[in-house]
Amino acid sequence: MKKGLMRYLVFVLILSIFLQVSYAAIGPEELVDNPSLAVTLVNQDPDPSEPGSYVDVRFKISNNGLKKAENVEVELIPEYPFSLDPGKKALVQLGNLQSRQKDEEGIILRYRLRVDENAIEGDNELRLRYRYNGNTWIEPDEFLIAVQTHDAILSIDAINVAGKVLEQGKTSAVSIRLSNKADSVLKDVNVKLGLSGLPFVTLDSSNEKSIYQIKSRTNADITFNLLTTPEGSSGVYSVPLEVSYADELGKVYIKNGSVGLIVGAKPDISTTIDSTEIYESGKTGEITLKVVNKGVTDIKFANLKLNSNNEIRIISSEEVYLGNIDSDDFETASFNIFTEKTSKESVQIHLNLKYMDANNNEFKETITLNLNLYSTSDAKKFGLKEGKGSVGNIIVIIIIVAGLYFYRKYRKKKKKA
Repeated sequence: MKKGLMRYLVFVLILSIFLQVSYAAIGPEELVDNPSLAVTLVNQDPDPSEPGSYVDVRFKISNNGLKKAENVEVELIPEYPFSLDPGKKALVQLGNLQSRQKDEEGIILRYRLRVDENAIEGDNELRLRYRYNGNTWIEPDEFLIAVQTHDAILSIDAINVAGKVLEQGKTSAVSIRLSNKADSVLKDVNVKLGLSGLPFVTLDSSNEKSIYQIKSRTNADITFNLLTTPEGSSGVYSVPLEVSYADELGKVYIKNGSVGLIVGAKPDISTTIDSTEIYESGKTGEITLKVVNKGVTDIKFANLKLNSNNEIRIISSEEVYLGNIDSDDFETASFNIFTEKTSKESVQIHLNLKYMDANNNEFKETITLNLNLYSTSDAKKFGLKEGKGSVGNIIVIIIIVAGLYFYRKYRKKKKKA
């Protein structure tokens, strides 16, 4: 037992030394400080493609490395059953790709390919290679393009969402149009939505619906009533979609796809005067404005601009960047202004508010607020402005005392006379 343990410890020690030497030989910078290109197949349209027709394939090329990739080239290598039309280039110059590209970042590259009319049904391989800065070509694994004869093709022609955007706490109808492209009847059509982990629940039915049959060259609609949960975050959700059906010979087909649903609500923004140092015309002071997000969706990149007019002049900067304002939260912006002399009871403050919602929709609002003004006496009466206070009272008392003193002195002189 002890000998086995000693052998294990010696093995671990030797392995550790080997890894450290290898790391030192390569160098940490060479391990990480290089471009790292990745190519993914975004989609094909139509899916599946048909023999004798065209298919659009879209690739995303992104740089996940820590260093910029310069002079990026991508070349498609079309082989049977795919081909490019004469005059169409397989080699594309993409220029430079910035580093650390994630999620949706990168370049989308589209090729339009002709599918041979004798193409075999199933997944057909499509090759592509790339390089940067004139280095050696790199060829990733083959991409699979689905080809299926038109004899048993059931396609998803359209997805319609009532209102286009699903709002939190509300129900919307999501309709999926299925089109039978085949020359024969398709039977036992079943559509299933994968809602697990998503902020949607179906009402009046399950997440699975069926149609007995769809005749050749006809369409059929399947509608789900989806309730978006109140706590669902705004954004775009990809809902897995599974469609299964059978042809007249009983062969079963299964297609997997997705439905893109947008969740969000129109922002509900309120802007008010939170506090002010100005209560009279002809005065300079600071006003603080409050921007409140009363809606269920967050907003971002909020910017508030105060505009001069013939009633006020801006002493400070006219713009304040507010940034992100979460739902049921607020931000404030302060400005120094001068109010022109006027007999009006208020002056108008004109504002421009710009922001974006969670789905990157831009909003612009023009806002007018009234800043109330008071006379000096009203300002004192309402406690908005301090009076002379104790100093004034002392002066009055001094005047009275002095008056009494001189009055008594005058009476004494009169009596003596």
